[in-house]
Amino acid sequence: MIQKARFTFSHVIPAKAGIDIRLLQMIWGLDSRFRGNDNHNHLSEISIRHFASALFVVAFSLWCFKAVSAQDLEMRRSNSVGNWLGYLNNNGSLFNQTDSNHSSLFGLGAGGIWTGLGRSDTVVFGAGIWIGGLRNRSGALVPHTEFSYNPNSAQSEFAPGSLLYDGAATDTLQPARDKYRVYRSDDLARPPWPLRMVNGRTAYIDDPTLRNAAGTKAVFGDEDMFLLYKDSDPDSIADPFGLEVRTESSFWRNGLLANVVVVQNEIIYSGKDTIFDPVVALVVDGDINKPEDDRTKGVQDEGTSATVFFTDRSTTDPLLGVAVLAAQHGTGRFDEGVTSLRYWDLKDDPVTDSDRYAFLTERRRDTALSIVGDARILMSSLNSTPIVPGDTLDFAYLFYVQPATGPALTPTDSASMLRLARTLIANYRTGNMEALAVREDEAGSGPLEGYPNPARGELYVLNATGRVAMYDVLGRQVAAVLSEGSRAVFDVRKLLPGIYFVRCDGETSSLPFSRGMQIEISH
Repeated sequence: MIQKARFTFSHVIPAKAGIDIRLLQMIWGLDSRFRGNDNHNHLSEISIRHFASALFVVAFSLWCFKAVSAQDLEMRRSNSVGNWLGYLNNNGSLFNQTDSNHSSLFGLGAGGIWTGLGRSDTVVFGAGIWIGGLRNRSGALVPHTEFSYNPNSAQSEFAPGSLLYDGAATDTLQPARDKYRVYRSDDLARPPWPLRMVNGRTAYIDDPTLRNAAGTKAVFGDEDMFLLYKDSDPDSIADPFGLEVRTESSFWRNGLLANVVVVQNEIIYSGKDTIFDPVVALVVDGDINKPEDDRTKGVQDEGTSATVFFTDRSTTDPLLGVAVLAAQHGTGRFDEGVTSLRYWDLKDDPVTDSDRYAFLTERRRDTALSIVGDARILMSSLNSTPIVPGDTLDFAYLFYVQPATGPALTPTDSASMLRLARTLIANYRTGNMEALAVREDEAGSGPLEGYPNPARGELYVLNATGRVAMYDVLGRQVAAVLSEGSRAVFDVRKLLPGIYFVRCDGETSSLPFSRGMQIEISH
C-alpha cells in the first residue's frame, strides 16, 4: 500500500490563463532525470516541442503569479483511512492530483487511487458537479451553467470561500487560507472541524472560535473531508448564479465501506434571480490505470442506476462503480431522480452556456457498452421546481470499487456491481450505512477469516470462537453455528446472493459489530 500523503498546499495556475499544468510537471521532472544519469543522450528522449512549450509555460506562469487571485487560496489534500487515496481540492475539484507513481500525459496523474488489492490502482482522474438553469435576461429565458470540474480542461470555475459569510470578494489573507482549507475530521491542528451537531442536526459553523462550543463534531464516515467554495470569482465566471457549495466526502476503514467514497453536497443559492428548470449533475472522468483503454457501461434495474468503469484489456484491473444516492432535492423540492445517464466522449466538448445546458438536460440513458477510450460519464438531475433566492439543494453520490473476476465486464461482475449499488443506496437512504462498516477485531484476538469469498456452497470461518452468527445488511440474523476448535462452517446454498456479515463470541448487541467480517454470497 502506498504511503498516505500528508498535508499539501499547492498554488494552481489560474484557469483563465489557459495553461496546462501537466507541462510544468514534465519540466519539474526533467532535472531529476538528468541528475540521476550521466548519459547526456537523455535529451533525445524528450520531445523538443514539449520542452520548449514547458519553458514558455514556466516563464508565463511567473507573470501570472504576480497578481493575487482566488487560486492563491487553493489547497489539495488526501484522506488517510480505508482503501482509497482520494485527493480533494477546495475549489470543488475531486480526485485530480499530480502523482509521480500514477502519471498520465506529461505527468499529471489521477488523484483517485484504490489500494484494495495490495497495490496502487488508479480508478478516477477527476470528478465534480455541474449546475445549470434558465434565467430571465432582457425578457428571455437564457441558459447558464457552472462547474467544479471540467473533464476536458481539468479546471474548476469555483473558488474557495463563503458567499454567505465573506461575500463575493476573494480574501487571500492567512485567516481565509486557514478557514477555507481542505478539512479532515481527524485533524489535530487548528482551525477545528467546521461541521457540528446542533439541536440534533449537522450545522456549519463559520467562526472557528465558536466551533468547539457549538457542539460535538458531526461526521458521517470514519474520516470525513470538507470543502467550501463559491462561484463569485469574476475571472472564472461572467454573471454567476450566486452559489455556495459545501461538500463533505466520507471514507471508512473497514468492511465493504473501505472501498467506498460518499460525497454529499449542500448547494446554497444567494442570488437574486429565479432559476427555472435547474439541473445538477455529477461528471466523472474515470481512469482504470491507463486512460486510453477504458470503457463504461450503465447497469440498472427498477429503482437502481449506476455506471461501471472497466477495461477489457486486463483481467487484473479493478472495477469502478458510480451511483447517485440522492438527486437534487430540498425543502419543497421533490427528488425527481436521475434524469440522464450518458457517456461523455472525448470529442464532445460543449463550450457555450446554451450547448452545456442542452448537454446536461437531454433525457437519455446510455446502457450499452461505450467505445474504448478515455471514458467519462454524466449523471444529471433535472428538476421542474424553480430555485428562488434563499433555497438550499442537496445532491449526493458515491464511488465504489471491487476486483474483477475476468476480462472486460463479465455478466457476473455486472450483476455484482449492480447488487452493490443497490445495497449501498438502500443503506444510505435508510440511515444504515454503518451496517456495512464492520469494525476491526478486538485487540488481542486473531482476525476472522472467511473463504471462499464470495461463497457459493460452504463458507469456512477461521479464528472463530463459540457461537458464530451471520447477518444480512439490515442486521437480521440468517444463520448461526457453533465453532469447532477455531473453525466454523456455514452452508450458504439456501441464502440469497448478497452481502452478509459474520460475527462471533455470542454477541447479541446491535450493529456495528465489535468482532466481525463482511462476506459475499454469489450463486
